[in-house]
Amino acid sequence: MAVMSRLLTRLRASLDDLSPVQRRVAQYVLEHPDATIYHSVTELSEATRSSEGSIIRFCQDLGFSGFQEFKLTLAVEFDPPSKAQPARPDEVSVEVGANLMARLADNASAALLDTASLFEQETFEAVAGRLAGAERVDIYGVGASGVVAQYYAYKFLRLGLTVQAFTDMHLGSMSASNLSAGCVAIGVSSSGSTFDTLQALRTAKEAGAFTVAVTNRLKSPLAKIADSSLFASPPESPLTGGDVFAKIGQLLVLEALSRLLVAGDEGLLDVVQRTARVVADRSM
Repeated sequence: MAVMSRLLTRLRASLDDLSPVQRRVAQYVLEHPDATIYHSVTELSEATRSSEGSIIRFCQDLGFSGFQEFKLTLAVEFDPPSKAQPARPDEVSVEVGANLMARLADNASAALLDTASLFEQETFEAVAGRLAGAERVDIYGVGASGVVAQYYAYKFLRLGLTVQAFTDMHLGSMSASNLSAGCVAIGVSSSGSTFDTLQALRTAKEAGAFTVAVTNRLKSPLAKIADSSLFASPPESPLTGGDVFAKIGQLLVLEALSRLLVAGDEGLLDVVQRTARVVADRSM
């Protein structure tokens, strides 16, 4: 039998002292703790018919800095009721054995197939068209998403785009403020709730750039801000942030964009060969 976490016990004990909105949020968390761990603030606000601000205040009233810290505490304390259930693609058992690589490959395959199911041809083609004509491309990401942002920049640079990745969001926001209508800004965030990435993308949009979200959350603050959203799978929990499976989905999104760019301009193949020759003498 699962042991209720201290956080859930606190919530249950305080129900009578909460406002109607806070009580609605608390009741949902008590009834769906496993789902709450994977929700973005936008998804939880919709599930509880509350504003995102109400969710943040709810968490702060409980002594947390915000929703992410609340979720992290819940994830650490919550004991799932059924240990026998198969793991999600982003949940890998700590047990290892002869079949470890096979299990990891199955999870990776599931992440790729789930990402493929989220593919929207028209949206991808529209983003690829914007990239093809962009005067400049900014890509923002922090932490593990910053690593992905850098790879996006590398891939686009090989295609001849004028692109730069920013993992320092002070620099990213400064660059974003100098974009224009002929530019594209891409925010990479698995959660879609990373504050610094949100701020940079919002700044780019206010400057007139076409903005794109690459996220693992169908409903997230980043997707709400962006002009277009490209989705990867699976979503992460607070304890699985940085897992390779979410990043595999984001890289599949990048590969699709790259193929569409080349399909729209076969001359880019010459650019790829030219950039490859420049660094060929660096290879051993």
